Amino acid sequence: MKNIRFNDLSFNFDQQPILKNITAEFTAGKIHLLTGVSGSGKSTILKLIAGLLPKYGGEIVAGAVDVPTDAHIGMVFQDPLMQFALDTPRHELEFTLENCQVPTDQIPERVKKALRFGKVDDLANRLITTLSGGQQQRVALAAATAIQPNVLLLDEPFANIDEENRQLILKQLVCLSSDYHTTIIITDHDLHGYEQLHPLVWQLTKGHLAQLSSKNRNQLLTASATPQITTVLPLSTLPAIIKFDELAIKRDNHSLLLPTNLGIVKNKITLLTGPNGIGKSTLLKAIARLLKYEGKIDYAEENIQKISSGKYYKHLGLIFQHANDQFLNVTVGEELALGFKTCQNPYFNQQQVNEALAALGLNGREDQVVYSLSGGQKKKLQILLMLMRGQETLLLDEPFTGLDPTSLKTVLQLIKASQKEKPQTLLIVSHQLSGLDGFIDYHLTMNHQRLNYVGGSYES
Repeated sequence: MKNIRFNDLSFNFDQQPILKNITAEFTAGKIHLLTGVSGSGKSTILKLIAGLLPKYGGEIVAGAVDVPTDAHIGMVFQDPLMQFALDTPRHELEFTLENCQVPTDQIPERVKKALRFGKVDDLANRLITTLSGGQQQRVALAAATAIQPNVLLLDEPFANIDEENRQLILKQLVCLSSDYHTTIIITDHDLHGYEQLHPLVWQLTKGHLAQLSSKNRNQLLTASATPQITTVLPLSTLPAIIKFDELAIKRDNHSLLLPTNLGIVKNKITLLTGPNGIGKSTLLKAIARLLKYEGKIDYAEENIQKISSGKYYKHLGLIFQHANDQFLNVTVGEELALGFKTCQNPYFNQQQVNEALAALGLNGREDQVVYSLSGGQKKKLQILLMLMRGQETLLLDEPFTGLDPTSLKTVLQLIKASQKEKPQTLLIVSHQLSGLDGFIDYHLTMNHQRLNYVGGSYES
């Protein structure tokens, strides 16, 4: 297969320039890694190669994309839910292969191999809607590889994937490249572990794309070490805003959490980690009264089942894993208007919101449709809006997906500044740990149906 070329290409979305005079050549059979700040246009490049743009939005205002006619493309979207058509991983893969006119007698073996590649063979017959975000990403990867593409496009493929599966899939991508000479193009912000792929690294800055030299590439990748979180253990005498009393959670008669007694410390930031599919998002939904559980959850020493919904949700908010689920309006401006209407946080006056929008790179986008924002931009808007609500407790499910290091730092500074004015309890589920050391007060792990605080010695 020939190389994929961008020839002096400029691309606009809603008359806003996204890519400017890009000239680049992606060598066939190599692994390419695209980096750049949130909203810089990395996903746009992948969608142009896949032929999704300008077919479904935007316009090429100059130049062209030259994709070889024999390119057989598989793609994993940033939000995998956008690409599923059927109910289970097995049915999704069978449907994908049928659409690609794979002979019927070959489909079972191809499905089996693809499920194994995505490390989802044990999830083959589960409803996709019951899978965790990380499990859904692995199903999407299995579907993309099932068609045996010679070009594989991966948009933030590890955003919600635990460390063990991240390392396993990185190794499989190495095999895919060396054994089948597949052209692999990946966008990512968290670069740890990529050195084993020996990728060609590209940086997208203000609409312009440039390939890094070998020296700069090596410096960038070796500096991206596996993140570590250092915390202390909370004292049992500290005030807990949320208390679990023999809390147990099941899914389809399968136990996710054995009876547990534990408290979430008031006005502190607690990180919740654990493998994909272990039940972290389910725990947040239980606290938010969105699903059934056994035992008792107390909020401010009152059983949450005895608190009226209106009163409870004035005190507690949930930032959903999928940002699209949070938005109620069409444009950024309309969402901000609603944010001001429901604002209970004295920190966020008009001037402070304007400064936050500028710092987050969201200023001047009031007329933009929220769903046309990049994944990282949606996350930043979602977090800002929920901070404005000012509930005393916030549950955050993978809030940092799609954020580049600079954006993440800005978001964390915004949270800390807001907390000084209006203290809040935060319980955060995140697989992305880079940049969180020093921000987190306590670290809670969920594994083997148990919840435990981890860290060094107890606070003095």
